[in-house]
Amino acid sequence: MEYEFRRELGGQPVALMSMGHEALGRFLSEECQGSEMLGRLHSAMAAIRQGQQRECQLTGAEQSLVLTEEWVRVADHALGQVNGTELDPELSFYDAESEALCGLEDFERLLDSWQAFLAGR
Repeated sequence: MEYEFRRELGGQPVALMSMGHEALGRFLSEECQGSEMLGRLHSAMAAIRQGQQRECQLTGAEQSLVLTEEWVRVADHALGQVNGTELDPELSFYDAESEALCGLEDFERLLDSWQAFLAGR
């Protein structure tokens, strides 16, 4: 999983991710700008590592993130829907940028790098 962090012209931080992980970049860029969500993520990862929880779901404005002992999944709230209507599971559509999976350790390194970028280090 490759990534790059940049600042747009207005100073807005943006996470650009390799193909297949675009949803993770959007999650960081849109949901993890402030310390509240970052703190919730770190607390959830700590609880999972200590065996207090097996799974944790965090819901943002546009996407949800699920943490388990082994992996992390980010998905758009509207995944599997068009215009608010559930799609037939037999139908396939392009959702590669709406969902992403990665390992918990990879996500933790990504999150640490994102925090360091936001802090200007």
